[in-house]
Amino acid sequence: MKRVLFTTAGVALVAAALSGCTDNPNSFPGDKTAVAEPAYVVTHHANTTEYAIPEQLLFATDSAEVLPTGHTIIVQLAALAQKHSSAAVEVNGYTDTTGTKQHNQKLSVARAEAVASEMAQNGVAPDRIKAQGFGESDLLVPTDNNVNEAKNRRVVVVLASR
Repeated sequence: MKRVLFTTAGVALVAAALSGCTDNPNSFPGDKTAVAEPAYVVTHHANTTEYAIPEQLLFATDSAEVLPTGHTIIVQLAALAQKHSSAAVEVNGYTDTTGTKQHNQKLSVARAEAVASEMAQNGVAPDRIKAQGFGESDLLVPTDNNVNEAKNRRVVVVLASR
């Protein structure tokens, strides 16, 4: 199963490591065409391709509203998902540690659903999209409880061949 992973977190180390990368950052493996002007960094692995969107699709504390800069990115991700119409789409939401675990779990689901809804509005068939929340698990920046860390407030979009 080939998986393509789009991550919306700020990944400065990945960006720095890939600064000399000559791969086309807006391509899906095997594509001859691309989405114009991507705002993400690509990392190819054996079975995955990660599209890291540095601080473009982040959420304010305690909010599931996509910030204005994220709308363009969702349109690009939706276009890639449409282009690969046989791929299943997972939208995974995460939070920082501000608030209770129960509240953060609900918030992460709301964030994933917000991105999934916008992807559907941009042409991705809703029955292909699975939105789920993971709360404050899998932090990108490990923190103590009640620490406001923007990089942990993110959504990861995964395209997986069926």
